[in-house]
Amino acid sequence: MKPIIADRESAAVVASRFRRAWRRLAAWRNRLIRAVSPGPYAWRGATRGLWLLVAVLLASVVWQILSVPSPNWLALLPVVILPLVALLAGVLISLLLRALAALPPGYRLALIVASGLFVLLLLGSAPLGLALLLGIGLFGGSLLGAGIGALTGDGRGQHTSLQRAVAASGFVVGGAIAVTAAGWLWWDGPDEPPLVNAALVPGARAPAPLEVDDPALPGPYDVLFLSYGSGRDRHRPEYGEQATFRTAAVDGRPFVERWSGPAGWARTRYWGFDASALPLQARVWYPEGDGPFPLVLVVHGNHIAEDYSDPGYEYLGRLLASRGFIVASVDQNFLNSSGADLLGIPAPGLKEENDARGWLLLEHLRVWREWNGTDGHPFEGKVDLDRIALIGHSRGGEAVVIAAMFNGLPHYPDDARVNFEYGFGIRSLIAIAPVDGQYRPAAVDTRPEAVNYFVLHGSYDGDVQSFHGSRVLQRVRLGEDAERFKAGLYIHGANHGQFNTGWGRADAGFGLRNRLLNQRPVMPAAAQRRIAEVYVGAFLEATLRDRHAYRPLFRDHRVAAGWLPSAVYLHQYQDNATDLLCTFEEDLDVTTTTWPGGRIEAHGLTDWKIRQIGIKWGTLDTRAVILGWNRAQTAADSATREPAAYTIRLPDEPRIGWGANAVLTFHLADANVAPSQPLGAPPGDGPETASQTDAERGHAREPIDLTIELIDRAGTSAQLPLGHVALLQPQIEAAVAKSAWLSNVPRSEVVFQVFEFPLADFVAVAPRFEPAELAQIRFVFDRSAQGVVVLDDVGVRRQRVERPIEGT
Repeated sequence: MKPIIADRESAAVVASRFRRAWRRLAAWRNRLIRAVSPGPYAWRGATRGLWLLVAVLLASVVWQILSVPSPNWLALLPVVILPLVALLAGVLISLLLRALAALPPGYRLALIVASGLFVLLLLGSAPLGLALLLGIGLFGGSLLGAGIGALTGDGRGQHTSLQRAVAASGFVVGGAIAVTAAGWLWWDGPDEPPLVNAALVPGARAPAPLEVDDPALPGPYDVLFLSYGSGRDRHRPEYGEQATFRTAAVDGRPFVERWSGPAGWARTRYWGFDASALPLQARVWYPEGDGPFPLVLVVHGNHIAEDYSDPGYEYLGRLLASRGFIVASVDQNFLNSSGADLLGIPAPGLKEENDARGWLLLEHLRVWREWNGTDGHPFEGKVDLDRIALIGHSRGGEAVVIAAMFNGLPHYPDDARVNFEYGFGIRSLIAIAPVDGQYRPAAVDTRPEAVNYFVLHGSYDGDVQSFHGSRVLQRVRLGEDAERFKAGLYIHGANHGQFNTGWGRADAGFGLRNRLLNQRPVMPAAAQRRIAEVYVGAFLEATLRDRHAYRPLFRDHRVAAGWLPSAVYLHQYQDNATDLLCTFEEDLDVTTTTWPGGRIEAHGLTDWKIRQIGIKWGTLDTRAVILGWNRAQTAADSATREPAAYTIRLPDEPRIGWGANAVLTFHLADANVAPSQPLGAPPGDGPETASQTDAERGHAREPIDLTIELIDRAGTSAQLPLGHVALLQPQIEAAVAKSAWLSNVPRSEVVFQVFEFPLADFVAVAPRFEPAELAQIRFVFDRSAQGVVVLDDVGVRRQRVERPIEGT
């Protein structure tokens, strides 16, 4: 035992010497600080110097105000008010710092660390919500901990009865706060207010149902599966030793920024490669048969990197493969966010990597082209490289647009030393809840050319909370091919993650933020994926197989009501068969039309203006006309008592000569604002305005109706109500967060709805009306008492003859 005792005594001696040395070092530090620190006179002088600086700054402002010939004395008020505000803020900060200094050091440290973590985990919440959550968390945790500390262990005997009573009260209050907070976080959120589905209001004509097979039903092909990859994947055997085909890595350094530093080191350590050796890996579902089959690449977006996203589209892969498509779900998890990215603070994660995501898709297509042309390869001759579609979700939705743009370029826009030699037969793009604008070469938005485009988005998307894909929809140029079209679908109740089976209902990424989302109104996952199956399948059938009988589904979901879950759907649609009369992009003259020689006039409107249309995040990348009316105001102002109207007059020559089989088409949206007051009237919209939320208003707004009137050159008029097709859906409000104070994002935004009126329907109500002699298109606001709408893309579609569906 003696050696052990000796060792303990030696350790005690060393510890004692260390403590003495530490005390001497601390004493020397304090002497040094006292020696170099300014004395009280110096501090007073420094204080006077700062006040002098304040005086000089204020004097410079006062001099600028008073040096003009006729000074505005009221401009001096801010010179007085702003210093007082700054003084008050300084006093409050000083008091806060003094209060922090008075706290015990251990509690002060815990308070700062807890606050920092709270802010980090809830970053992105509204400032008010963040402050409230932070205050509740710190206050409740402090009270609960103080109560436990005072009533248990050594603390129990060191407090008076009164102190223990106060501690017990604090424990109860802190416990109540903790239980309430836990219950609130567990709670899915409030029910949404009542919503009228305008498409189902009685009175509209019933559209003819599609006479084609349900594209969400399995097809006749047996489905086979394989995977390809580097063969060296550390975490997934299907890309490692079990990969059916081995692929060579590609150098992504020109496209990937910030794969460096501590965060880059951690990314490389996990994946086993860096940006110079990005793997080409995918899961493939394909039909058994000789082909050739159209090729579809599916790419995920940003998610937790270690929670692999590429398996989440198996439901689409198996469905489409059974219907004769080769589907590859591409692995880009190595570009996704990870908790290890925080090692890179203040610049965590990769930067603007969506161009890398798009470029990688083209490198995958290069592999497929090689396989298709290689003698003896299992895919030799089985891939139809002239019929390719790219599907992207979230950031992948922007990646497919970038890939389509890169596909037609000779060089990488950000570095022309990188050559592009692609030229693949990409016919179609599908974007699922995409972002837009994360990659803007030369500060220019991506503009897809000569492709079909379809975007779908949910109103309860807790990640991409704005219908960003509708921006791309506006920018798509269809090119010369008469068969191309572009379409959008806005689904009330759909969220971001449920389009991927692995992402689920939590759209906010990491941890606590997910529990701030209102998940109660989100539709069931199976229903949301059913919608994706129907529309994705139909779009690919229409654009890769030229089965045009599916096209009406993208203009009106009611043609396939039996295929789809009950929900509010808003459609946008345009094709190359449409003669656009008014797009409002040509100039700022509100009286001119896009079609040369036409004129526009209006009567009795409270609002008539061209605007760049705003959405929750930014603008819609299109101009449109805003039209408002108030029947009571129009009746008071007009001697004729005619209803407000907006008229498009077509030119006399050349005569376009549309037949009765043509279709009047336009996009319309509820502006969700009140009509403007007459010029010179006192401000104020009254106790209830259109811009109030349904919750504030206490009831849902009624859909808007109006009259569509066509007049031919002989003066024959034919009228139909808007409700002949459908009433206009009020702006859809979606409380994505559980409480309004948790989000700065508006609850609703402008979402267009396409309306289509066959000219034959006007002939049916006015047999003398001649569609070939169409002279005027009038929007008459005579049905709803007041409202404001957004109108865009008025045109006439030369009706095509839909080809019959051949058997699959």
